[in-house]
Amino acid sequence: MAITIQASPDKFTPAFNPVHFRISSNNYLQPDFKFVADVYNGTGQLLATLKYQPQVIGSQPIDIDINRVLHELVAPNYCRANDTMGVDIVTTAAGALAGYSVQFGEQYGGVLHGNLNSFSGYAFNGALNNKRFAFYSQAAYLNKQFLTGFNRQVARKRDSIIITMLQSDTAAIPAFSLSIFDITGTMLHSGSIPNPYNSTTITNNRALHLHVGFDHLFASLSFPVVAYNNAAYYTITAPSGNTMRIDLYSQCERFPGVRLYFLNQYGGFDAFNFMLADRWEQTNEKKSYQRQPSDKRTGYDPVTRRFEATTRNYYTKYTEKRKLVSDYLTDQEAELLGGLMYAPLVYMEVPAAEYGGPNGPMVLVPVDVKLQDYTIKKTRVDKMFNLELDVELTTTNFAQGL
Repeated sequence: MAITIQASPDKFTPAFNPVHFRISSNNYLQPDFKFVADVYNGTGQLLATLKYQPQVIGSQPIDIDINRVLHELVAPNYCRANDTMGVDIVTTAAGALAGYSVQFGEQYGGVLHGNLNSFSGYAFNGALNNKRFAFYSQAAYLNKQFLTGFNRQVARKRDSIIITMLQSDTAAIPAFSLSIFDITGTMLHSGSIPNPYNSTTITNNRALHLHVGFDHLFASLSFPVVAYNNAAYYTITAPSGNTMRIDLYSQCERFPGVRLYFLNQYGGFDAFNFMLADRWEQTNEKKSYQRQPSDKRTGYDPVTRRFEATTRNYYTKYTEKRKLVSDYLTDQEAELLGGLMYAPLVYMEVPAAEYGGPNGPMVLVPVDVKLQDYTIKKTRVDKMFNLELDVELTTTNFAQGL
């Protein structure tokens, strides 16, 4: 075999980090020699053909990074409010993960010799911090670790929660464990969340999304009412992995609160509630010109008893903003919100009724976080602290032109 793969990425790899191969060939002395890499998506469609010159010392291997080709295969379209799922708790990949393959060949003497060696794997919608990526191993995540850096969060019973896990293509997850506890730590209920997507041959099954808001679990699983009424926290556990603990918000809600969902570096969605008073703001921009009125003396029409508008606004746009204020933060929450600052996609949960929709349902509105610099504080140094944050709706509105 002329092409040798000396190094390759993990079979499950984040799409936005280097997807690195090191290859060599014993045909490098052939005239006009080039390495060829054909990149395909999971259904066998050719995405790109890449060609590379050999090293100056031809026997040395070359390095290929195909992550830019894989970007378009994944997308964050899996963030959904729990009540849009019906009774479903577990769903599959959506845009979180995609299969791909690479066929390595060579070209020399005007002849292409394709598919002399190959590799296939999965790219998930992650962009790990560079230092964290240096220690990344799929073995720590498959069937074990939820795609988040935090194993504990606070939510209200009515809140939507989505957590994501990579599922191995050699051993499926049969079910997740659910345990509900009261304020003393006494277990009120234990049960399981079945995984209906346990085929090891279907690519979409490689990423599982769990919609585990407390109200949604109660509606879907119908666990005892006494457990619902007395619950202080609950846990979701993978059979061979870690546990996610969700503490139920127990303080009096003085204000409705605003919940943000944001794409984290692992490709999952984290969420946080800003529970203090929020305020709507807007930024306006106008362009206008001055014109003469029909009645050049006064601009007044005695029939309609109306003065004519002589300042004409021909371009008026406005952007809506919202100032959010958190309650006092724990150290873990302060670290969690660091990920919110650089998240490429953030949704704000808003009642549909605010925009003229029906009463009850919540809608997810994309927003842009405007805070540029963020200091992660610690309670042992900073004592009690909170966060004020400005978010801007990503839609721009235009008024009528006159």
